[in-house]
Amino acid sequence: MSLNKITLSGNLGADAELRYTKGGAPVVSFSLAVNERVQNGDGEWGDYTNWVDCCMFGKRAESLAPWLQKGAKISLLGHIRTHSYERDGQRIKRWEVRVDDVELMQYKRDAQSPASANAAAPGLAMATGDPSPVAPAQPAAPDLYDDDVPF
Repeated sequence: MSLNKITLSGNLGADAELRYTKGGAPVVSFSLAVNERVQNGDGEWGDYTNWVDCCMFGKRAESLAPWLQKGAKISLLGHIRTHSYERDGQRIKRWEVRVDDVELMQYKRDAQSPASANAAAPGLAMATGDPSPVAPAQPAAPDLYDDDVPF
């Protein structure tokens, strides 16, 4: 048995690119900067940035594309895929994350973005600290406690 799951949190290095396959399926691609604190030989601490290529398929990818802007902080869940191809006679192997789920943690406001319209897309979770763009209200949870229970 094997397990291929990855969870990452970081910032987008550029605006996501939305394309369509020959069959018309939407695919969004983006690069995610994931920082790691490292200590150099002199004992000083600094950030080392790992760049991770990511892609997501389907209608959800299409609806998320406008929200995935340069600098946006996201958290994602996915799995790793490899691609091999030849360039100048050499075999090149490339890793990428196939994204299954994305959570918008913070986004950058841009005059041309849907985020600036002060309305969140339905079903998108946002943890920005800004009360203006909020997810749709959830129904109140049912009362799980019954006063007639004897304990």
